[in-house]
Amino acid sequence: MSRLETNGYYALGVPFYLAVIALEIALARRKGKRVYGFADTLSSFSAGLGEILLGLFLGPLLLGLYDFAYDRLALVRWPEGSIVPWILAFALGDLGYYWYHRAGHSVAALWAIHGVHHQSEHFNVSVATRHPWFSDTYAFLFYAPIPMLGVPPVHFFVAISIISFYALTVHSQVFHRPGLWFLVTPATHIVHHSRNRRYLNKNFGAMFTVWDRLFGTHVEVDPADPPVLGTPFGYQTHDGARAQWVFFRDLIAVARQAKTLGDKVRTFVRHPGWTPEGVAFPRHAPARPDAAIPLRTKVYAALAFGGTLAFALHLLWLRDRHPVWQLAAGALVVLWGLSTMGGLLDGRDGAARREGVRVAATAALGLWIVFSSSAS
Repeated sequence: MSRLETNGYYALGVPFYLAVIALEIALARRKGKRVYGFADTLSSFSAGLGEILLGLFLGPLLLGLYDFAYDRLALVRWPEGSIVPWILAFALGDLGYYWYHRAGHSVAALWAIHGVHHQSEHFNVSVATRHPWFSDTYAFLFYAPIPMLGVPPVHFFVAISIISFYALTVHSQVFHRPGLWFLVTPATHIVHHSRNRRYLNKNFGAMFTVWDRLFGTHVEVDPADPPVLGTPFGYQTHDGARAQWVFFRDLIAVARQAKTLGDKVRTFVRHPGWTPEGVAFPRHAPARPDAAIPLRTKVYAALAFGGTLAFALHLLWLRDRHPVWQLAAGALVVLWGLSTMGGLLDGRDGAARREGVRVAATAALGLWIVFSSSAS
């Protein structure tokens, strides 16, 4: 597979994503809507950037597993030029996503990973970038049959990339379009991001509504019950790194209070929200609103994120030129920066000091990489 066939291809997509977001904001303003919040958006971008950086290391492993399964375990080989593997790639890619996605809403430990994507109480294109960092650790299981059915790696990669981009466009309150019965649209996907009881665990498909209709999880918006965005646990932090942990933190707190080993285990494997008798999930204060964040903090966070993004894109685009230690060190300081910037937005004690240390460490690493590259 070519060098772009890892998470590095996101480096090419960043300008396009920003253009789509700018268009969404412009259209929303024309309609008198405000669909973005500053800190929430930066938190979503941070979550997405972290997932991409981790993909530098996990991505090649998953691609290698796919190649191995296709080369050694494929049950059929389709003739060159056949349209069948393309149809299978799109249909089974979306079906695999449906069951992976549904599992993430059915098992508490998997929800603790996937729930990051649902924390935002906004619904816009930036929310589509709010990725869980560790979902690939189990998502690949739901795609395992695809290489065994003779779908070549390139076909699968192209199909999943298109499905992922399509899923990006359904996170919007302004990009309306008809679904023609079989396509997911923003009007159907907003249901999935709602915490209303009638909408819970519905509309899991990424591109096609066929699977939801077939397996009984499709629902349309009821005008009498408008969607209320977010999760029952609330939006707790602007820190895209800390957000990856908060649901696990609460599961562990519940498990510690459970009186039997069986209840401790069930806390992680039952449906999200289940607790043993007499035990409740801890409650946490919501993240501070945008209006409470000083302007200087917002300006600094925006500039710092821009610099961090540029550094991350450098690692992604030129990853073949860097030894593994440089990639690992670079990814570490980027993830560190995402957390310290989130700490500034949250107003955590000591956040400014930790951000100063992080900036100094990043600068030192950057100089070391430049010196190492020039010396070699």
